[in-house]
Amino acid sequence: MNPALVAIVLAIGAGAVIAVSTREAAAAAIGLAVALVGSALLSDPLPSAAILAVRIVAALLAAALIRWAAPGSPRQYSPLGWPSEALLAAAAAVSGIGLAVGLASVAPPGDERVLTAMVLTVGAGASLLVLGAAPLVHAEPGIRRAIGLVLVTQAVLLLRVGLAGTATPLEEVARVGLLVAAAAAASALARATAAPAAGDDGP
Repeated sequence: MNPALVAIVLAIGAGAVIAVSTREAAAAAIGLAVALVGSALLSDPLPSAAILAVRIVAALLAAALIRWAAPGSPRQYSPLGWPSEALLAAAAAVSGIGLAVGLASVAPPGDERVLTAMVLTVGAGASLLVLGAAPLVHAEPGIRRAIGLVLVTQAVLLLRVGLAGTATPLEEVARVGLLVAAAAAASALARATAAPAAGDDGP
């Protein structure tokens, strides 16, 4: 198993846990950026330099959009705390890896590197899906829900690659467009909900 891929998966999980559990908006944006950039690098072999650059730029842009929405937006940190979030992420990753290993066992023999990348990609996607679903569904409108939407979007993109194989160049453009669009919509909604809240604080 490629140690670099394992390290990337761990970085994705750690960044996502920070993003959904910290009280600080800046730290949440940094954690989200780590999770998204790690997701862009989770491939073996790596894609062409152009596709890799597009992925990384889209990941940083999505994180920047969420950071832009943070000022004035109420910050609802995780009621569970980061240890529980980390445990949930680990459990989801193990479940995803188990699912991918089961699917790989019935697939025709192929490149072992591809199978390893598929297993880890599904595990990372499952981890992000669990971490993002709770704030997306249960959090109050604001920055935490925006982070949840971006994490769920990235999770779906990872699961698609892990289960169905490498995307075509045209699909790569659609993938990064979807991620940035989700971040833009989430940040716009967070800013929109922050404006009335700021007005209520007046005399």
